[in-house]
Amino acid sequence: MKLTKLFFRVMKIMGSRCVIYLSGIFFMSTGWAMFTVMSSLLIKNVVDAAQTGDTRRMRNVIIGNILGGLLSMLIYRAAAIAYNVEAKRAYGKLCKLIYAHEVRLPYTYYEEHHSGDFMSKLSYDMEKVGSIYGSRLRRTVAPILQVLVYLAPMLILSWQITLCLVGVNLLMLLINGVLIKPMKRVAQDLAATNGKMTEKLSNLLQGMEQARMYAAGKETVLEFLEQNKIFAKKNNRRIIYTACLESANNGFDLLCALAFLMVGISFVAQGHTTLGALTAIYSLYGNFSNQFLQLGRYLPELVGCLANADNIFKFMEEAEEPESWYRDDVSEIKAKQNRVSAEEVPEKRISGEDLSEEGMPAVTMSDICFSYRPDKPLLDGFSMHVDTGESVALTGHSGCGKSTLSRLLLGLYPVKSGDIRLCGDSYKELTNAQIRQRIAYVPQEPYLFRGSIRENIRVGRIDATDEEIVQAARLAYAHEFIEKLEDGYDTEVGERGGRLSGGQRQRIAIARAILKNAPVILLDEATSALDNESERLVNAALKDMHGQRTLLMIAHRPSTIALADRIQTLGSAQAFEDEKIYGTD
Repeated sequence: MKLTKLFFRVMKIMGSRCVIYLSGIFFMSTGWAMFTVMSSLLIKNVVDAAQTGDTRRMRNVIIGNILGGLLSMLIYRAAAIAYNVEAKRAYGKLCKLIYAHEVRLPYTYYEEHHSGDFMSKLSYDMEKVGSIYGSRLRRTVAPILQVLVYLAPMLILSWQITLCLVGVNLLMLLINGVLIKPMKRVAQDLAATNGKMTEKLSNLLQGMEQARMYAAGKETVLEFLEQNKIFAKKNNRRIIYTACLESANNGFDLLCALAFLMVGISFVAQGHTTLGALTAIYSLYGNFSNQFLQLGRYLPELVGCLANADNIFKFMEEAEEPESWYRDDVSEIKAKQNRVSAEEVPEKRISGEDLSEEGMPAVTMSDICFSYRPDKPLLDGFSMHVDTGESVALTGHSGCGKSTLSRLLLGLYPVKSGDIRLCGDSYKELTNAQIRQRIAYVPQEPYLFRGSIRENIRVGRIDATDEEIVQAARLAYAHEFIEKLEDGYDTEVGERGGRLSGGQRQRIAIARAILKNAPVILLDEATSALDNESERLVNAALKDMHGQRTLLMIAHRPSTIALADRIQTLGSAQAFEDEKIYGTD
C-alpha cells in the first residue's frame, strides 16, 4: 500500500476530530516558532540600540517583541493541550477498533493463525501506529512549519545569507531521504520477526510443562533465541541507519555554522547587513538548521511506523464473522425477534420451559452436509432429532465429525446444505448471537478467566445475583469445595484457572452453563480428562439436570454415556444409529 494512502487511512480513524488534531499541530508548531522569532528580533533590536545608542526609539519595539513572545507562548500552550488530548483519543479509538475487530473474527481465523501472530499486532504494531498520533507525525510536520516561520524574517534580514543556508540544508535533507526506503524495510522486518518471537514465547508459556519434559521444548527455546538474535541483528541495522543519519546531520550542522560565520562576517564588513541582523539570523539559524535535522531524522521513522500501519490494516481487512451465516440482511430477523419480545413469548423459547407441550423439538438437524475439503465430505446427509428435555450421547471414532457437529450447532461454521432448527426456529432465521444465546457450552478443557470463582461463574449471566451463583454452583456439585477454600467464592483462580484442579474447573464451567439458563447444554468430552471422583461429581450434576435441560453429550466414557436416554453413534460411513438405553439410574 502506498505511503500516502496509508497516511490518509491512519488519519481517517480520527474522523472529524482530525481537524482539531491537525490544528493543534499547526498552532503548536507555529506558536513555538513565533516565540523564537520574537526572541531573535528582541536580540537584534537590543544590539542595534547598543550600536546606535538610540534606546528611546527602540523601547516600544522591544516591548512589542516581549508581548508578541508572550502571545506566541499562550498559543503554543493551548494548542499543545488540544493536540495531546486528541492524540490520546485517537490511540484509544484505534485500540477499540482493533480489539472489537479481533473478537468479531470467525472461528476459522483462530484455527489458521497462531495466537502469537495477532498478539504481535495487538502490541508491537499497534504501539508503533499509536506513536504516529503521539509524536511521529508532529515531529515530521513541525519542522516544515517552523522552517517556513523562520524563513520569512531571515529573508527580510538578509536574503543572500538565508538562501545559502537553505541550499546547504536541502542537500542534507536529500542525503537523509536516501535512507527512507532502508528504514521502512527494516521496520517491516522487525515487525515480522517480533511476530515470530511472540509466537515462540506464547508456545513456551502455554506449554511450560511439556517444554520442560520433552526435547521439543528445548528446541522451542532455541528457536526463540534464534529469532531473538535475528531481531537484535535487524535492530542493530536500524541503529546503524539512525547513527548514520545523526552523524551526517551533526556534520552538516557544524559545516553550516562555520560557513555562516565566514559569510556573515564578510557581509557585515561590506555593509550588506547589520551586526544586529546577523545576530538575529544566527540565533534563528540554530533552530532553523535543527528543524532540518529533525525532519531528516523523523521522516524515515514516520515511514517505518506507516509500515506497521500496513500490517494493522491488513489485519483489519480480515473478513469478520457475519451476523448470520445464511442471511445478508438480518434486519428482518431482528425485527421479528423484537416483535416476539414485545409479546413476551421468548421466555419459553430461551428457557426451554413447556416447549414439550407445544410439541416442539429442542434440536433438529436435517440432511446436514459439511466438509473442510471439497474432495472429502465429513458429514453427508446427517439428520438428528432431539426432543426437549432429552439427553443424547454422541459417540464415534476419532475424526468422524463429533467436534465439527458441536461447532455447527454453536454457529461457528455454516452448514454447506441442509438445515438446523433450535427450539423450532431455523438457523436461517436466527442471528449467530441468537443461536448462541440458546446454547450453553461446556468444552473438554474449560477456560477460566483470571479473577475470582464468583466472576467466572457469572460469565454465564452477567446480571446474576450472588444467590443465583451459589444455586448454580450447588447444582454443579461445586459449592462444597468452593466453601472449603480460604476465600470461598472470592478465591482467585489464577491464569486459565491454574490454581484449581481439572475437576474443579469443570464443575465451575458446568455451574456457568447452568446459570446461563439456556434450553440446550452441549458438553464436549466434559469428563474425559477427569479422575474417578471428579467424574463421579460431574456425572451427578449431569444426572440432576436430566429432564430439566436438553443435554447433548459428546462422550467416550461408558459412565457418561450411561446417563443418556439414547446414543447416536457416528460410524465409519458417516451414518448415525440410535440406541435406546435402559436401566440407567
